Amino acid sequence: MTHLALYQASTKFITALKVLLLLSFGALLGACSTTKALNSAQQNQSRSLQPQVQLQGRISIQYQQNDQPQTVIVGFDWQQTPQDLHITLSSPLGQTIATIQENASGARLEQAKQEPKVAANIESLLIENLGWTIPVSGLKAWLQGFDLAANGQAIALPASDYYRLQSQGWQLDFVSWQADAGIIHPKRIDLYKNTEQVGEMKIRIVIEEWQ
Repeated sequence: MTHLALYQASTKFITALKVLLLLSFGALLGACSTTKALNSAQQNQSRSLQPQVQLQGRISIQYQQNDQPQTVIVGFDWQQTPQDLHITLSSPLGQTIATIQENASGARLEQAKQEPKVAANIESLLIENLGWTIPVSGLKAWLQGFDLAANGQAIALPASDYYRLQSQGWQLDFVSWQADAGIIHPKRIDLYKNTEQVGEMKIRIVIEEWQ
């Protein structure tokens, strides 16, 4: 086999592997439909917004770039405290794509073999450097099953499947919920928004582990 043939075969294999990994991640993102439903006592359980949380999961993002549809699927590790927020994004192979930190001083993004980038907030950093973004400011409450009123007061959302919410210009569907060590929180959240920067955005978030 010639070097060209070997190169072409290798390229096809890598492309097929990438497709397989994306399909596998997509299956994981859809697997939450089998989550056991909360009972009535759990649905009505009193909840409060936690100042410190750590969770892991997967995010699927559909958007447009140069009028072409794009899909990104990443793993994420989310560590939130009252002072700052750390997010690690990883590829289907588990390789770190980016690490992000946000505090009162602003936001900072680090990628391998690149100079760190800074901005006023994470949303700006993502759109400028990765071409897509997620509503981080809202997710600080939404991931726990809460929304914030205009005065900043946390409002607990009904822990019922397919609960729909309009907030901060986004439509959110809280598709399913789960209980981890007595803590009730969303299992899957679907988000939709039509943006000027990247067209119609569809985001699916699945929380796989809550600590």
